[in-house]
Amino acid sequence: MSEPPIALNLEGMRSIDSLPILGTTLDILDMEKVRAHIARATENGRAAGPTEPVAYLLHKHGAAETADGIQVTLAGLLCFGRDPQQLIPTAVIDLGHYRGMDPLSYEVVHLEKNIGGTIFDQLARVEAYIWANIHHGMTLAERGFQRVDVHEYPRAVVREISVNMIAHRDYTNFRAASRIQIFRNRIEWISPGGLPPGITVDNLLEEQSSRNRAVMAILYENGFVEAFGQGLNTTVAVLKQEDMAPPRFHDTGASFIVTVYGRPLNIFYGGGTYANLSESQRHILAFLRTRGPLTPRDLVAAFPDRSRRSLQRDLSGLVEAGLIAPMGEGRALRYHVLAPSEAGEDPGRPA
Repeated sequence: MSEPPIALNLEGMRSIDSLPILGTTLDILDMEKVRAHIARATENGRAAGPTEPVAYLLHKHGAAETADGIQVTLAGLLCFGRDPQQLIPTAVIDLGHYRGMDPLSYEVVHLEKNIGGTIFDQLARVEAYIWANIHHGMTLAERGFQRVDVHEYPRAVVREISVNMIAHRDYTNFRAASRIQIFRNRIEWISPGGLPPGITVDNLLEEQSSRNRAVMAILYENGFVEAFGQGLNTTVAVLKQEDMAPPRFHDTGASFIVTVYGRPLNIFYGGGTYANLSESQRHILAFLRTRGPLTPRDLVAAFPDRSRRSLQRDLSGLVEAGLIAPMGEGRALRYHVLAPSEAGEDPGRPA
């Protein structure tokens, strides 16, 4: 498989996605998609610049004028191409759904490789699959009888991380696809290429660096991005607001991985159990979900603002609710989150 001949002319410090792909013409783009995007961006109040398709592409770096005529850029191909994978076969998403906690072949629920099309096609496909295959339920508000919808993962988080994965990946890495892995207790989004230079796991919420600025601008116009560089910040804020465990970020150098832990499946079979938990119990449950099993001493250290007696009351309540269980005795005592099967429930399909 030959690598796409992307011109490496860095004149003007243009991002890699705004550089022309040698030998291409506008014929590989679907101009109806361009027109539909311009109309949507205008309706969203986010249109900027020309509204005629070719002029728009040149203005937004979806195409570039060269000595050989107008050529399509990586951004133009990814957003509006008739068949982007014909030129860049790895510009796809592989999706794996597993029953257990590890990516094992005998635990596969669904495996779909090479989800292609434009980045808009890909985002719609993976978001629809995730939303249809996670757990959804309802409970009652702590005060009153108002219905409260409860989802295993917040929809805003699913969308923000999926967009982040596809918008910031390194498309010059022609050996790897983006991947989403759904496990019993978490979802992992894996983006090829690792973090951009100067960005680390420690500073990525403060620093802003977009590897594919032209793609990001087009996503913004389409309404997929609310603010440049705020996707992961939004994810952290939403998870905190919903009393869920914070996301985990891991940069291997070859890829960047975001992991989000879902709500315990027990709450979708408990007839309102989750709504009856105190705020501190929800925090403890989320903490045990990602770190457990833990000793009482571990939990005291993790929640220093909570007295030992109050913490013990919280733990007793969670045990009575059937959400956690103790194991061992004395110094060996630890608490762990119960799986739905341990609590006598059937976790085989979403509620």
